[in-house]
Amino acid sequence: MIARIRKTLRHTAQRFALGSFGALMGLAGLGFLSAAALMLLLTMTDPITACAIMGGSFLGIGLLMMAIAGTSNREESSQSRPQTDAQTQDMPPLAAAFLQGVAQGMAQQQRRH
Repeated sequence: MIARIRKTLRHTAQRFALGSFGALMGLAGLGFLSAAALMLLLTMTDPITACAIMGGSFLGIGLLMMAIAGTSNREESSQSRPQTDAQTQDMPPLAAAFLQGVAQGMAQQQRRH
């Protein structure tokens, strides 16, 4: 039991480390691409216009991402799925199904032993 928990924790830590490193590399790449885009714009326009274009682009993308994150389908998803357990009602349907499967598997394993 403890060995399985350690293995799961080790696997989770590795996934987190790799994901964090990937995100850091992605941000570095985004920085270099932004610098290249700014330099390209500077060859075509004056510095103020180039900075305004870059700032407007980043602002637009940020607002779009916040709008997407702000939209919620909780009312739709809670009405479309059957009411099962009080703990799983606020979860996305896939997560709730996964947790129900894990609980059933653990219950089945306990019945065998």
